[in-house]
Amino acid sequence: MKRIILLMAAIACLATSAMAQVSENQTLSNTLWKQGIARCAHYTAYAKGFAKRSDEMVARFPQGYTLDDLNDVYGSQGTKWEKIYDEFKKEEEKAGTIADLKELVSPQIWKLVEPDFNAFVTDHPDMMKDLPAQPGEQQAQGENAEGGQEQDQAQEGDAATPATANSTKCDWSSCAANLPLWLGILGTLLGLWALLTALSNRGKIKEMRRNFARELDRTNANLQEFSTDAADQMKALSIRLTGKSIRHNEPVEEEEAPVEEEAPQMVEEEIDEVPQPVEEEEGEVMNLFMSKPDENDDFTRVSDTFEPGNSVYVLTTFDGQHGTFEVIDKPEVHRFALMMPAENLIRACSGNAIQIPSGTRIITDRAGEAEFIDGKWHVVVKAIIHYEG
Repeated sequence: MKRIILLMAAIACLATSAMAQVSENQTLSNTLWKQGIARCAHYTAYAKGFAKRSDEMVARFPQGYTLDDLNDVYGSQGTKWEKIYDEFKKEEEKAGTIADLKELVSPQIWKLVEPDFNAFVTDHPDMMKDLPAQPGEQQAQGENAEGGQEQDQAQEGDAATPATANSTKCDWSSCAANLPLWLGILGTLLGLWALLTALSNRGKIKEMRRNFARELDRTNANLQEFSTDAADQMKALSIRLTGKSIRHNEPVEEEEAPVEEEAPQMVEEEIDEVPQPVEEEEGEVMNLFMSKPDENDDFTRVSDTFEPGNSVYVLTTFDGQHGTFEVIDKPEVHRFALMMPAENLIRACSGNAIQIPSGTRIITDRAGEAEFIDGKWHVVVKAIIHYEG
């Protein structure tokens, strides 16, 4: 029963999308073009970390928002937003097709723009009435006008021949006008076929997912092991290059001399000859606790001790000028950082879809690198992270 309901819902959605479909090469009306430009600008700003969550920002915009509405919200972002605004403002004054909109942004951003724009077109089908006619329709109208002139100039005896020609031309015009509808019907049939195929191969899909999950876990484990080995080798190399060692507070065990009852004086001499523990030279290794970086990729708060609510990264340095950093491995730090990943993680870390939290724990796959420049620790190489849990 559930499969039947799912199938009927899919048919209804595909039929609705087919009726409201706009050809990719059809020139958009001025209103639809501005709507597309506004969405391209919004998701471009979102990709650059201006917004924490896209749906929360959209809720602040009026229905059918334009580029000027975005400027009222993002205007506080400064020069970074002004560059985006000026770039899309030039394109807003033009006109074009969906294909032209697609060329304005990267493929990753277009994946976010396309469903939002299609949803707006579906919710406002009345705007499709203002779309300009396709070249095929204009040509068909011209042919009909020419056919009418030829019919007026024809002789009475040949009246049947122009009528037949006009009928043929009208048929071709009708086909050209209904081309998006035929394409929509074809897409609906293909969607039904894909849905039925997916339902019939449900078991195979689950098995593929399980295999993929196992391979992904194995790959993550290998990467984690490689990252750990690489970090250890880097630390060892740094120690050898600087000629300094880390002090280990491990006591040196004293060897007990054999005690003989018959020679107490020898026991005292042997005890005096036990070597004393030798302390290793103390190195200049420092651990600094950092908060999130600012827009210039400089850590804004540095402390010698861990500060709950502020400390997100721990930086290890051997010379006070260069160091490596990673996310602090504490549950409270992970909860704090994942509340606002765009502010706490994006400027210092990279990884697969780290803007969208998909777990409760942050794993550092590779430590980042930082340099002390003009009195601030600056991010040189971002750390690589992923989520678990």
